[in-house]
Amino acid sequence: MTTGSLEEAEAILLSDRKKEFSGALLDLHRIGGPRADAAVMRFVTRMSALDHLDDLYEPDLHGLAVRVAAELDPDRDVGPFRDLLEPHPPKNRLVRKVMSRGALSYPDTFPRSAWGYTRLKRLSPPPVERYTLRLGADSATVRVSAVMALGDTADLAALEPLVAVLDDPSTDVRLKAIQSVRRLHHAGAASTLDDHPAEAGLVKALGDRRPQIRDAAVQALMLWERAERVRQAASTADAPLAEALRHTLTRAADPLPQTWPGDGTTL
Repeated sequence: MTTGSLEEAEAILLSDRKKEFSGALLDLHRIGGPRADAAVMRFVTRMSALDHLDDLYEPDLHGLAVRVAAELDPDRDVGPFRDLLEPHPPKNRLVRKVMSRGALSYPDTFPRSAWGYTRLKRLSPPPVERYTLRLGADSATVRVSAVMALGDTADLAALEPLVAVLDDPSTDVRLKAIQSVRRLHHAGAASTLDDHPAEAGLVKALGDRRPQIRDAAVQALMLWERAERVRQAASTADAPLAEALRHTLTRAADPLPQTWPGDGTTL
């Protein structure tokens, strides 16, 4: 819940009331201003100093603090955030072994802990380039997370790498890629879609064997004001597919999943 004052949020983030940290960070995001920013950065420093096995430490909270800081100033120095991006190895050998595998070996891409890195403009490499590199990972989990991150960058340059995974072998990757193309609508990308390969990729997805992929593509085209492309596809499809496409056009669009707790880009 985000109903507290600036003073209350500051006090919570200096306390041991871990269950209230998330709400306090969201309050500071809502309030904004230099004092709120300073409180968030103190909390980032506090999380960075904790061992990962400390009872107060949680990657989700660390990542949320980075996101709030990035929302307050996306052009800020990224130095204070490198402890989450390049964490110190935990003392426990079993934890170190687990963290070296799969998605956990990509702290800038792993969901939740990576919430803020999509918006930090001064990262090196910058967000779109960083997450494009992750699209070549063997792990579908890493590719899913990278695709979601690209959609969350609010950078129209992310359309290009997303096109390449609209036909990924993983259903989850394809679905999240379509949702990410749709999410970039909030960055003002609708005017760039004309003759862009992303539009052709969405139209191609209308024939995907998976109903959830087809539905997602219809809804993306609808919200990009390309419903006519769906009608054109339905006019040349076999009867069952044509009926399914036309039916999806009559439904309200499913909300996009939140990329972080303060995300309002769900249409």
